[in-house]
Amino acid sequence: MKAQALILPWVCTTKAFTSRHAHPAHLVSKSQSRARYGVVQSTPQGNEAESTGNLSELDLTLQTNKLDVILKYLQSNRSCIQSLSRAQIQSIFDSVESATAESETNTVNKRSIQDVAVENAVEFQALDKVRSEMTKMYRLLREEGRLNVFGAIGRLPPQSSGLPPPDRPIFPADGSKIITPTLLEEITNLKMLSLTPESTNFLLYAGSALAILEGIVSLNFDISLNLLVSVTIVLALMDQILVSGAVFETGLRMVNPSLTTRITKHEAGHFLCAYLLGCPVEGVVLSTWAALSDNRFGGRSTAAVSAGTSYYDIDLSEQISGAKPLTRESIDRYSIIVMGGIAAEALEYGRSEGGAGDEEALVRFLRSLNPRSGKAISQWTPEVVRNQARWGATQAVLMLKEYKPCYDALVDALERGGDLGQCVSAIENAAAENGLGWLSMPKGMIIDEGEYGKFLPSGKGG
Repeated sequence: MKAQALILPWVCTTKAFTSRHAHPAHLVSKSQSRARYGVVQSTPQGNEAESTGNLSELDLTLQTNKLDVILKYLQSNRSCIQSLSRAQIQSIFDSVESATAESETNTVNKRSIQDVAVENAVEFQALDKVRSEMTKMYRLLREEGRLNVFGAIGRLPPQSSGLPPPDRPIFPADGSKIITPTLLEEITNLKMLSLTPESTNFLLYAGSALAILEGIVSLNFDISLNLLVSVTIVLALMDQILVSGAVFETGLRMVNPSLTTRITKHEAGHFLCAYLLGCPVEGVVLSTWAALSDNRFGGRSTAAVSAGTSYYDIDLSEQISGAKPLTRESIDRYSIIVMGGIAAEALEYGRSEGGAGDEEALVRFLRSLNPRSGKAISQWTPEVVRNQARWGATQAVLMLKEYKPCYDALVDALERGGDLGQCVSAIENAAAENGLGWLSMPKGMIIDEGEYGKFLPSGKGG
C-alpha cells in the first residue's frame, strides 16, 4: 500500500491526491465569513434579545475569548446555556479555535510519542490542558441540549435527551466485526474498488508536459535545456522548503479546479464522522497556505499539511498514554474517522482518489498497538488489520448516508469558508431540520453465517 498522505491520530491530514493539495486563496477573515452566513448581528432579535438582556456577565466572559474562563463560567451557570444566542455560541467556538491554535502542544514534533517497542513510531496528539477543556466544552453543550448530534453514534445519550442508555455502543452495523469484501459491497451498495484509493498519473502527465514545454522554449529561444531544467528544480526545492510546496499546489488547482471540491468533500467526511462519534473537532484546513498560518497543522515550524481535519479523542489519548486500559471502542472510533474521507469520496464520486495515506495511517496505528493492545484484541495481524479497515469504511459509509443532510450542509459551510462555529452550526441546523438525532438502534445486524457473512437490516428476521 503506497502512502501519499499522512493521517495522524487526532489530526486527519490529506496531504495528496496527486502530490499535495492547494487552496487557490487564503482563508477569508471571520467577520467576512460570518457576514455571508448572517451570523454577525448588531443587535439580537426576537427571543434572542430577551435571552441576552440579562446576560451581561456572560457577554463579558465571552468577550475574553479565553476557553478556560468561558468553560468555568458555563459550568457554574448551566441555566444560561439553554438561552445562548447563535452569536454567543459562535463566540464559544471562536474561543475553542483560539485556544487550540495557541496551545504549546501544537507542533507535530511535540505530538510524537516515542515507543521503543514500535518499529515505526506513530504520532499522537499528547494529553494537554487545552484539548481537555475543549472536550469538556463540547460535552457540556451536548448535555445541555445545544449539540444534539455530537456523539450521536457509539456514545451514551445525554440525560437531557430522555433516551434510555444502551447496554453497549451502538454503531450503524451491529453484531460481528468480521466484514468480508463481499459483505462490504452488500451493506454499502458500493464496489470494493470504490473504497480503494485510486492511483493517479497526473504528476507523470504534468511532468511530461513541462518537459515538452521546456524543450520547445529551448529550441525557439536558444536557451540551454539544462539551464531550464536546473532552474525548475531549484524553484521546486525553494517552494518545498519555504512554503511546503504551496505554490506548486496552487498550480495544480489551477489546471484541475475540481480538485478543490473533492478535497472539501473528503475532509467533510472526516469532520462529520469525528463529530458524530463524539470527538471534538478543533479545526479544518483545505490548503497548504492555510496550514502554514495555523500551528495546529504544522505552521511554519515544520512541514505543513496540505489539507486536514484536527480532532481530539480524549479517551484514546488517555489510553495510549497508559492512564487507562486500551479499549476496542476507542480503536473502532479511530478506524471510522480515518476511513471517513475515503467513504465520503466513494459516495460522492463513485471512487476515492485521496486516502492512500488514510489507509497507511490506519495500518501503522493498528500495528503499533500490538505490544500494548491489552484486552482490545489479541494480535493485529495483516488480515485482522485489513478487516478492521473494511469495518471502519462500512460504518463510515452508513453514517454518512444516515446523516446525509448534515454532510451536505457541512460541505456547503466549508466551501463558503466557514470557521469551526459555522461548521458545527451547519451540522446541527441540518439535523434539526431533518429530524436527525441520536442513533438509538443499529441499521442492521452482521451475522457470521455462510461463506461471506450476512447483514440483516433492522426489523427483518433471518
